[in-house]
Amino acid sequence: MTRRPRSVPPEQRQVYVQVVEGLLQHGLKGQVSPRLRERLRQAGVDLDRPLLPLYPVPLWARCLDIVVEEVYPDVPRAEGFARLARAHVEGYGSTLLGRAVMGVMRVLGPRRMVQRLPEVLRGTDNYTEATLTERGPAHFELHLNSSLDSPGYVEALLEGLLAAGGAKAPRVTKVHDDGDSSTYALTWTPEP
Repeated sequence: MTRRPRSVPPEQRQVYVQVVEGLLQHGLKGQVSPRLRERLRQAGVDLDRPLLPLYPVPLWARCLDIVVEEVYPDVPRAEGFARLARAHVEGYGSTLLGRAVMGVMRVLGPRRMVQRLPEVLRGTDNYTEATLTERGPAHFELHLNSSLDSPGYVEALLEGLLAAGGAKAPRVTKVHDDGDSSTYALTWTPEP
């Protein structure tokens, strides 16, 4: 069965609650200061109320910026986003859906886990389409129909997912970004 691409206009793109919950309620546990809580509330995410089922992508991107500014103020922006992504992977693994996804990733191993990435990414929002191209036994290219202006974030997020799948020395490098789409090289040390 072939899936039809989701053509969602940029103004209607939204992330699902488990993404927001994974980072803000689990990944940042103990790091949400009153100031961060207030800045997020002013931006549109009120952590003192139940989370909404969907959040617009521009709002979510603004929240990521706010978190980096508040939680990682003394590191370069790219390093702050990389740390945030690692916390996000850990936090997502603490959600109900994330525990199930991470458990399957561990069982599959890195190669089969990467082959499932398009499906996993589709479950995070209402717009992502991802395609994979295998370049070698431990080398894939992942093309996304979107781009995120958060340097280091996607790379560290994908490295965290690779590590969760058992990849040794995972490395993700952005190889293309035109503002509308992006492509990443995913590599790891193959098992002997």
